[in-house]
Amino acid sequence: MRSPPLPSLAVASLLALAVASCAPTPWEPTGGDFTPPAEPGPFIHQDGTRLVDGTGAPIVLTGVNLGGWLVWEGWIWGGGWQSQKDMVARLQRLLGPEEAARFVQRVQEEFIREEDIAELARLGFNSVRVPFNHTLLEDDATPFVYKDEGWAVLDRLLEWCEAHRIYVVLDLHAAPGGQSPFYMADPDSTKLWDSTQNQERTVALWRAIAERYRDRQIIAGYDLLNEPSPPNGEALFLLYKRVAAAIREVDPHHLIILEGTSASSDFSMFTRPVTFNQAYSFHMYTWFGDPRREELAKYRALSERHGVPMWNGEFGENSLEMLRSTAEMYVDPANALAGFSFWTWKKVPNNSAHLVGVTADIPQWTKLIKWVESDWNARPTVEEARAGMDQFFEAARLENCDVNAELVSALRVR
Repeated sequence: MRSPPLPSLAVASLLALAVASCAPTPWEPTGGDFTPPAEPGPFIHQDGTRLVDGTGAPIVLTGVNLGGWLVWEGWIWGGGWQSQKDMVARLQRLLGPEEAARFVQRVQEEFIREEDIAELARLGFNSVRVPFNHTLLEDDATPFVYKDEGWAVLDRLLEWCEAHRIYVVLDLHAAPGGQSPFYMADPDSTKLWDSTQNQERTVALWRAIAERYRDRQIIAGYDLLNEPSPPNGEALFLLYKRVAAAIREVDPHHLIILEGTSASSDFSMFTRPVTFNQAYSFHMYTWFGDPRREELAKYRALSERHGVPMWNGEFGENSLEMLRSTAEMYVDPANALAGFSFWTWKKVPNNSAHLVGVTADIPQWTKLIKWVESDWNARPTVEEARAGMDQFFEAARLENCDVNAELVSALRVR
């Protein structure tokens, strides 16, 4: 959704004067805020409007998203616009709950492997943003109880990234209830904003993550909510305050990353930073016009006004030339970004340029994923579905994928 029409010139001028007269300042402690540590420790952290590493050297996080792995989006696998729970329900209908659960486990084990992380490093990227569903760690039927097998997935990823020196941004893409009504948030009928318990679960989940990983230097930051769609800006600000306070109780060192509303393009609810050691993250997709320069100027102004870094958490799904020119803007020192994370690392190719394409001929998988998309498509047999899953995981192995050298070059990571 876009912003409503701009007010008249006279009203706009009055608004501009009002904003200028009460311009917010960088974070300062107020009642209930936690005091920053005396030393930042060996972690990536905020230094004014830039990020620096544990030695104090400036660092720009240039990386990719690991979309379609720990939270599902049907189109990434060649299907449609389904949420994870809808896809799981369809697989349960075809195969039964046990086989559907085994497929979930195989996705976690096989869609992204250590070879993917090694290739990211070889290509010159230095970070990954890791979208995850809360259900990786906590089943809705047993709230506040965290799953050992979910922790094992994240632990294994961090070990790979430590081995290959790839920083990690953990991104809660699908909070309890869903922070938006859109498929990528895996929403329920009762959203995050409609339920006190869902909000309490979100706060507790982030506290548990921070407590477990407080000493892991390979984690660059915690991205608290992907593209939230609250009833109003105050609701988002207050929830962020609660989550940040819970994290700071156990982890004073890791960077906290906040996204705005309207697909992470509207930051008007932030009159000041929420916590110390914070960054903002905007997303930018250019499907309707080309507002990139105006949007970047807006984000740069916010960064300077609040004295915090601005990072691009998602962009992509466009032509090679559009992606090339966008990356050029992002690395331009005049825009003063703390980096970017391309969407996404691996997918079944569509009409947009792919970075790593699952390009093998996989007819039985295609039949399965198209039926998962819609009953209008042919229903596979159980045997075809099982064969299709095997085809998909084999085709998704990095050695069987197409790495797009032109797009790697366009992203300007070297």
